[in-house]
Amino acid sequence: MEANKNTPLGVRIFDRIADKYEFTAKFVSFGILPYWLRNLIKTLPSEGEKILDIACGTGILFPELSKRFDYVVGLDYSLPMLKQAQKKGLKNTSLVRGDALKLPFKEETFSTVVISLGLRHFPDIETALKEAHRVLKKDGTIHILEVGIPKNPLLRKLFLLFLKRVVLPLGKLRAKEDVYEHLFGSIINFPHYEELLKLFTKLGFSQAQYKTLMGGIAVIYTARKV
Repeated sequence: MEANKNTPLGVRIFDRIADKYEFTAKFVSFGILPYWLRNLIKTLPSEGEKILDIACGTGILFPELSKRFDYVVGLDYSLPMLKQAQKKGLKNTSLVRGDALKLPFKEETFSTVVISLGLRHFPDIETALKEAHRVLKKDGTIHILEVGIPKNPLLRKLFLLFLKRVVLPLGKLRAKEDVYEHLFGSIINFPHYEELLKLFTKLGFSQAQYKTLMGGIAVIYTARKV
């Protein structure tokens, strides 16, 4: 699975910036990212057996996850990102290089699944959620943090303008690759709010709900496997 021209653009981008991903993410979010992540962590169980962090990247969530769960498994397609995650050196954590659309785990393996700012990068969101549902134990929960689009018309207009004129040019500068189409398109085309809740229900999840942060600039989705 070496990166080449056939590798998805999202993966190539993360391969390029792996050694500076956490700095870059905080930089282009103007320091807001830690606030989003803290709110995501708050939705997780206070304790649990085994959690799967899909698109774990550099393992930015690992320190907190390892406090709550007996074992943490991080999965990512990008080998450079996993190498950065490995440097965190947590004892109750293992790393797996794999495809979110075809998870290399048996059914009902994990009590919890978390996806932080990764779902929109997958080429098939429905398949990714279907796989997450498959590997979750019954009554297990899934927790997703994603960039949102504010529902308020004025805030929506200002946010999209901000993405186009400020965040994406900064991202391009840091990644040294044409990321506009992928990053902007992935946010625009994502099934936001009720659309994602309907998809959860379709795939067999229950109690699907969402919580907006900062007026909808970010959204946390949760659901339970029945």
